[in-house]
Amino acid sequence: MVKVTPDPPFFTTHPDLSFEDALAHASDLLRCAKELSETSPAVLHLVEMAKVMVDRSLDCLHPNP
Repeated sequence: MVKVTPDPPFFTTHPDLSFEDALAHASDLLRCAKELSETSPAVLHLVEMAKVMVDRSLDCLHPNP
């Protein structure tokens, strides 16, 4: 049987969420994922790399003088 209606998204954001707030939330989620990712060194490495990139994006928004 072909499904006519797609499943709703598992996770959505508020339409007024700012770029900076979205990155901050992503960083927090990645920190939590890092604490929970004990199953695979590869998963942990990918989570750490993604967190570094998100944190760097936040730093670019507010560079230190």
